[in-house]
Amino acid sequence: MNKLIILISILFLSFGAKENSITNSKIEGQTENSSLNSALSLNKNILYKGTLNGNTKISLYLKEQEHPCGGSMTMLNAMYKYNNHNKWLLLSITTDIEKKKYCMVEDNFTGVLFLEKDGDYLKGNWVSPDTKQKYKIELKKAELNKIEIEKLDEILFDDLLYNKNDC
Repeated sequence: MNKLIILISILFLSFGAKENSITNSKIEGQTENSSLNSALSLNKNILYKGTLNGNTKISLYLKEQEHPCGGSMTMLNAMYKYNNHNKWLLLSITTDIEKKKYCMVEDNFTGVLFLEKDGDYLKGNWVSPDTKQKYKIELKKAELNKIEIEKLDEILFDDLLYNKNDC
């Protein structure tokens, strides 16, 4: 009889261990998925389209991604172009994300964009380096598909940033 009780106890204990193992693997899988989802949510690709000075059509591409140092920091890269030209201009960004304000300086300091985010809109001004010219900017978030994101990322990273930082 004692042997039967011991055998039953061992079976119940091993069943409980398997149950805990399954539960732990589910929790680990959920943790990995939530970590992956939070990392993916940090990678934002946003295209804005609108006008400069009310009539010149422009596009601005903003890429936010996880900072290599980790934590809650992110990196912002951006470029914009006049829609009647093929050349994109690299922008260096300083921001106060909490206040939704951006200062974007054109590469080689040919102009500065001061923008404020309001929902799906970016509004502000483009200012010349000598501050004598100032034009109103109004941009609205546009839809992007995966192919467009890949193409814009290639221009931003492979062309603009690589060429700027290449020795």
